[in-house]
Amino acid sequence: MSETQTVVAADAPAVEAPAKIKAKQGTGNLIHDVAVEIEHLTKTKALNQADKLAEDIEANYFKLGGLLKLIAKEQWYEGFPTFDAFVLEKFGFAKRKADYLIAIYTALVDKQIPWEKVGHLGWTRLKDLAPVLTLENVDEWVAKAEKCTVLELMALLKAPAGEPGAAPTTTTDVVKMVFKLHSDQSEQVSLALAKAKGEMQSDHDNVALAAICTGYLANSSGVQAAASTDPLAMFKSMGFEQVLGVFEQAFPNIDLDVTVKPAP
Repeated sequence: MSETQTVVAADAPAVEAPAKIKAKQGTGNLIHDVAVEIEHLTKTKALNQADKLAEDIEANYFKLGGLLKLIAKEQWYEGFPTFDAFVLEKFGFAKRKADYLIAIYTALVDKQIPWEKVGHLGWTRLKDLAPVLTLENVDEWVAKAEKCTVLELMALLKAPAGEPGAAPTTTTDVVKMVFKLHSDQSEQVSLALAKAKGEMQSDHDNVALAAICTGYLANSSGVQAAASTDPLAMFKSMGFEQVLGVFEQAFPNIDLDVTVKPAP
């Protein structure tokens, strides 16, 4: 006999549809009960459940993450050379997405974060938020995440320690850099930072500067417009798995369904 419990999202802007978890009757703690259920699944049941849950990832991302973790651990992907290939050909998404779902599952189970507090946020927010959540800060961070887009939340989590709303940190990896600029250089830098912050929907200069530098480093021909690079040639040189991974990182709100056709 099964019991279906649905987490209902709070009325908040830009929040994804609530996720649904189905678990066998147990303690009433969905995080715990789903984890216990997954630990006792056979290979056949795990693969069958993963197939069904992958049809609606937005509603099933937590349990699917647990199943993918189990499948990877037990190497239940015979017929495929790697777990990466299994995920891509079986479910139509790159391993990066599988890694996100597994990380969300692991973080919530290990920390026993109450599902009713975070389930409505969706996997695209929890992929960044779950690693910093604790039982002590979950209410504070959920309240912030409900008011943010995915990009805004990412910027908030990357904000330097000490800034209002910055994520908690246990390391001292913040490096202070000082530059002296001429007036015309200062104007160019300010315009570039303003443009980058607008495109990234961030209020932080450091986030914008890092994005600008990343874009420059990715351009092997030097300081040239990215449009001057032939995208077709670049994609072919990268390989489809890396292209899909970069696409998911750049556009986390877009869910691609990919079908790999046999070579002619």
